[in-house]
Amino acid sequence: MTYIVHPGDRPEGRRGFEIVLSSKMTDGAASLVETRQGPAWSGPPLHTHAESTETYFVVSGKLIVQVDDEVVELGPSSMAHITSGTRHTWATPPGEGAHFLTLHMPGGYEDYHPTALQAEKDNGGPLTQEDLFKIAAKFDWRPVGDKPQRLTPDGRLMPAGEVDDEAARLREEWLKANGQEAHVERIHDDGFYDKAAEEA
Repeated sequence: MTYIVHPGDRPEGRRGFEIVLSSKMTDGAASLVETRQGPAWSGPPLHTHAESTETYFVVSGKLIVQVDDEVVELGPSSMAHITSGTRHTWATPPGEGAHFLTLHMPGGYEDYHPTALQAEKDNGGPLTQEDLFKIAAKFDWRPVGDKPQRLTPDGRLMPAGEVDDEAARLREEWLKANGQEAHVERIHDDGFYDKAAEEA
């Protein structure tokens, strides 16, 4: 069946992620997610997908991607194709955000976003990282190692609980160096990742 999807037809997004093409539209073959994130944004903990491939395509801005032990910066029209089982994550640099598309084959992972959004609504607020990990595990997503690590905006892996402060510091440094007022909002509350590690 053929589908045409306009921006207003998409399901409600979560934290800059919007489903463009659902796996339900492709009989499970693929899904496409559009993402817009501002500068100095650290993405998810380093993770793998055991049963699907993931391809990032940058529309505009810059995206820093870690693939196994390699860190690369992707600019407009650049892409990274990540095979199943490969360790990966991403971030945006301190001075520039990114608009990018993510293709999953087969599809299914995209359903994590509306599932997490509904769980947050049911909970009356943000979930713990442990809760989010449990939800993500249902959609072919697994963190790497016992202690989650995230990528900083300058391309370094750090303990997940320390990355938001480091991202804020790097963004503030960039703003001051470029003569702009420094105001950075944190992504998570203090101890968000630490609590998850203790409970795991």
